[in-house]
Amino acid sequence: MKPLYRSFALIAAIAVALPTAALAFRAVNSLQVNQVDSNVFEVIGRAGAFKEDYWCGAGDYLRRQLRLPWSTEIYVVSEIGRGVTTGARSAVQFTINPEAVGVVPYEKSWVSNILTVGYSRSVTAAFHYCDRRLFNPLWF
Repeated sequence: MKPLYRSFALIAAIAVALPTAALAFRAVNSLQVNQVDSNVFEVIGRAGAFKEDYWCGAGDYLRRQLRLPWSTEIYVVSEIGRGVTTGARSAVQFTINPEAVGVVPYEKSWVSNILTVGYSRSVTAAFHYCDRRLFNPLWF
């Protein structure tokens, strides 16, 4: 019986030692979403991901995981770059509280890059990008 207890102890120790990425949220487009701190979360990209895919991950996370209202505004904290939680080469950080992280909301009427720092969308608009799932073979 002792080897059995040792096995359980080993499994428990490994589970506790795993990085927080193991507890990540998986969006409907299969992108991983990790909480960075109380104000920032990041969506981890993958090869072939479009900018809209990051918005889908953010909207899906806020709606299904945090259960925030559809009207909640999501702001870009950082453009595509190295992730903080996993070290991935392509991650985008978002927040719903721009003042807390020092992000100035983007107020111009036109944007050429939908991942410009300060640019925002509602959860509804971000989640709308998830509709592309039916037509994107990379998501399957």
